[in-house]
Amino acid sequence: MSVVLPEDIDEVVAGYKDCRPLIPMLHGRLAQMADKAAIRTCAKRLHMLSRQNGRLGVRFDHELEAEVFQDYLIYMYRPRGFSLVRQLYNRKVYPEKSLEQELLAGMVQARFSVFWIGVLHPEKGCSALDIISGEQLFILDQTLTQQEATGLLAAFRVFPFRGVWAHTGANMVLGKVEDTAGLQPMGRILNDQQERELNEENVRRWRTLLAGQQ
Repeated sequence: MSVVLPEDIDEVVAGYKDCRPLIPMLHGRLAQMADKAAIRTCAKRLHMLSRQNGRLGVRFDHELEAEVFQDYLIYMYRPRGFSLVRQLYNRKVYPEKSLEQELLAGMVQARFSVFWIGVLHPEKGCSALDIISGEQLFILDQTLTQQEATGLLAAFRVFPFRGVWAHTGANMVLGKVEDTAGLQPMGRILNDQQERELNEENVRRWRTLLAGQQ
């Protein structure tokens, strides 16, 4: 892969490490903004809605599904066109130049896709190919670099951070591709509806894979 890391990558990584603990905190706050209608709507879309003792609720068949559901809820549930991330960003509850507001400014530009992990950069992140758009990205991630991730095909969401990209945290591994000869990017830019459909399709695909592993 031919992803060129920025000259100030060490400074960017250091900044990311400072911000990293804030991401789950913000996600937790965003999830608390979701009402019952939002939760039920998303659970229905992802086929996670179930009735127990006469009450509707969200059913997770695997412990990893909770994080994926929350990620979909706060980024893809968009009543009147505004995600929960956009709503919190617009409220400006954090100071303009705070790390929290900087993260939210990136998160409102987040996009979901399917990526092939090409090169790992220890303690920094990875170079990845977006197989939908065909773009090659450098993605900040402190978890992928701690495992044998080269060649993984995974679906997740990224957002811009100081000239590169960061991972929202919810990761769905779909398999491994050693030979990239048959890996042909689609060269497509998705609209909001298409991105939502891609997200839902890959959640279903991933859950089927998980079920087969149990």
